[in-house]
Amino acid sequence: MNMLEIRETNLKAAKGLGYPVNERLPILDEVEQLRSLSDVAERLLCLNAVVACSCGFPKDKAIRWLTREGVEEQLAQSEKDYLRSSFNGASNAQKQWQVESIWALAWSVGCHDDLDFADWCSNSLVHMLPNLAGDEKTEAFRRGLKLRDKSEVVLKADLAYCLHWAVRDAEVNGLRTPGKMPGNVVTERRRALEWMIGQDDWDEVTLDT
Repeated sequence: MNMLEIRETNLKAAKGLGYPVNERLPILDEVEQLRSLSDVAERLLCLNAVVACSCGFPKDKAIRWLTREGVEEQLAQSEKDYLRSSFNGASNAQKQWQVESIWALAWSVGCHDDLDFADWCSNSLVHMLPNLAGDEKTEAFRRGLKLRDKSEVVLKADLAYCLHWAVRDAEVNGLRTPGKMPGNVVTERRRALEWMIGQDDWDEVTLDT
């Protein structure tokens, strides 16, 4: 499908999920290539550590694990700041939502086949990622990944864009968030998918609607 066909498909999908649609929403640019499998694996490992810490895993242990597995330098600056800080509070809550970013990225490399915007990420996600508490190495995890076809990822990224517009429109107009999921679910999944199809660093991914 070309980008116009993708949009037509996703406008129908968005309506089916209970979201209003914007027929004038700009069409996404053609995507030349996705992030490499190695890039996605490293991003997943970084997010895994950050989200684990937001749920109480010791930050010093997470940093040691990331360093041993050779991915500490792949942390986004915001993640480095978070892991090196003793202050948590609102940061923990915000980081916890990124489990939905992990779910989207895990889908993009074949860990599961269920990126459903009408449902939360599955509790089974914890078993798809290396176990930090058990100090598990990442070699087997990396070997088991396989990048999805570009067309699949672009289709989901465009759907996330359509849904995110509806979430933002509701926020601006003081309306109830549409769909079955909180707006943060859509936002974090879109962040991951936009990163997958773009070239910006994790902290620089734009989520304009």
